[in-house]
Amino acid sequence: MLRQLSAALLATFVVIFFAPKANAQFEYQKNYLGAHIGLSGVGSTLTYGLDYERGITQPGEVGPGIIGIGGLFDYYHYSEDFGGFGGGWTYIDLGVSGMYHFVLDNKKLDPFLGIVLGYEIATWSWSGVSGVYSPTAGGFTLGGSAGLRYFLSDQWALQARVGFGFYIFAVGVDYKF
Repeated sequence: MLRQLSAALLATFVVIFFAPKANAQFEYQKNYLGAHIGLSGVGSTLTYGLDYERGITQPGEVGPGIIGIGGLFDYYHYSEDFGGFGGGWTYIDLGVSGMYHFVLDNKKLDPFLGIVLGYEIATWSWSGVSGVYSPTAGGFTLGGSAGLRYFLSDQWALQARVGFGFYIFAVGVDYKF
């Protein structure tokens, strides 16, 4: 797990240093669709996810930045050994997000802060002496994140986020259309 995350971070930094000039900061009425990999807050396992966001305000309407709304999906699983019996947890997170994007002179950078209201489905599977058990539970959760997009071109960006509620740390790629 640590090797995969280290390789993703190394690849991100290599691409940043060799990227062409971009002039593509977060924009009003543009869509951003991406995929990410990160560390979950449960069991420190890898989380895989998709995210979508759309700019809904122009700079100056709500402060100097731009507000974006969107959604996200995350999936992660980890296994445990319970006294010789195998078991594990599976989590599926669905959420809606609101992000505030800061407008900078450097158009390659898109720093943002935001909140996520979501629903988490947790399933625990365990093989016991008398069969397989797989109870499921769910509930609403609140999360937050701070992140940065780095635009490689007018359409492609790398992203990195730190947060709580859905993931601790995530890196990914976004496509603007």
